[in-house]
Amino acid sequence: MRLKNQILAGVIAASVLFTSFPAVNVSAAKLKYAGTYTKEIDIEEAAPASAASTGGNDSATIIQALATTDNAVIDTNNSAAAGQSTDTGSGTEAATVNTQGATPFSPAAQPGVVMASQEENVRVMTGMKFVIGVTRYGTLVKTTKNKSAYKFRSSNKKIAKVSAKGVVTTVKAGKCDITITDKKDGNVYLLHLTVAKTVKVKNIKLNETSKEFKKDKGTFQLTATVKPAKYAEIPVLWGSTDDSVATVDNRGLVTIKGFGDCEIYCKAGSNNKVAKCSVKVKDPNANENAGGGNTGYNQLTYRTGKLVDISSHNTVSNWQQLKNSCDGVIIRVGYRGYSGGTLQEDIKFRSNVYNCQQHGIPFSVYFFTTAVNEAEGVEEANWIANELAGMSISMPVFIDSESSGGSGRSDRLSKAQRTAAVKAACAQLAAKGIPSGVYASTSWLYNNLDMGQIPYSVWAADYRGYCGYTGSKFAWQYTSSATGYGVANRCDVSNWYN
Repeated sequence: MRLKNQILAGVIAASVLFTSFPAVNVSAAKLKYAGTYTKEIDIEEAAPASAASTGGNDSATIIQALATTDNAVIDTNNSAAAGQSTDTGSGTEAATVNTQGATPFSPAAQPGVVMASQEENVRVMTGMKFVIGVTRYGTLVKTTKNKSAYKFRSSNKKIAKVSAKGVVTTVKAGKCDITITDKKDGNVYLLHLTVAKTVKVKNIKLNETSKEFKKDKGTFQLTATVKPAKYAEIPVLWGSTDDSVATVDNRGLVTIKGFGDCEIYCKAGSNNKVAKCSVKVKDPNANENAGGGNTGYNQLTYRTGKLVDISSHNTVSNWQQLKNSCDGVIIRVGYRGYSGGTLQEDIKFRSNVYNCQQHGIPFSVYFFTTAVNEAEGVEEANWIANELAGMSISMPVFIDSESSGGSGRSDRLSKAQRTAAVKAACAQLAAKGIPSGVYASTSWLYNNLDMGQIPYSVWAADYRGYCGYTGSKFAWQYTSSATGYGVANRCDVSNWYN
């Protein structure tokens, strides 16, 4: 980060963040990097003109000119020759003063006050999204306030676009400037983007590598250091492998949500360098709640970003090929009957688990629910825990919520009833120390469940070529007809984001 403030003095530091968001009016297929990236820069507040005028003869002259000229602009990047008119973007022309390389300035809202313009060069990858969030002069401004507080502009929309809310989308390789103008005082920040195919990071380190909690609440702050130094300020991605245990915001603030184990990770660069902090939240009543389950949990290690799910409807013809082509397998453990509501084990569950264990394939399970109330949700969770007794899973256990064909026992539930049943199952699993989550299609997640009431991992299914569910996701099941995974005919495959 660099501040060119050769004229004005008396500055107060602040921070501005750039964070990627899910696609907005851009096909997800064009985005190469999923997730929310964050970039910090500093904006500083300039002193009043009278205080700065003591800094030198040139300073006093320039500040006085700006204080008495309504639309004066100081050109520091040679964008316009001295004495030429410059388009301010408001439909009017402004007088221009050339300061031979000094930083550009904009007149402040208050007469006699000039705000120092700042700039930074940063290299980013193509196919990313950023949103600008601000800590203005020491006060945090939420990104939801971007549109009302700031004006954003891209110098070349073919390289990178920016929305009124500060969402930046890198389109193709090249260079352009993103201008951030504070609507309150006219202060300007210039982000000089170099959009490239590669930004190779050497390593990332976090200030903490492990944390343990004995209560399912609390917070702690993580900070990341990226090397080499020339990439120290590039965007980073914060995330949690299980939001039901702990979440992390775009500043690295971790919030404990429930019992269990997870990892908070920070990723950067086109080569996806990652640093991790292990989080363990121990349930003091875990032994009482275990119910004979004693399920182990070994965190899945990211390799290819692919997950395959199988059930009795699939036949694995080549287990070694399956192992080589994915990171893990999610096995159907069982289901509740469409009409009678009887709990049934999938007939291939035991053999699928055995083969995963024999071939060293990380696995977890999902359960098809037709629970009609909270009591049945808890019953399903207890049944699943007993099925997993003595096993070591590597991902959350997912409750599969979907239609039973229109005439099933749970098909006519209200959104609130279905949400309560699914939430009860997830909560009961979490209480037993088993990470949990929900599987459903995008439309089902939005229309038949209140996801604001279900703070657990999400596995979304969407076969349209992009995932329409914009909330936090553990994985996106993008096809039901994949081949080449060692499964006869075809199988479901998901992109895993962690």
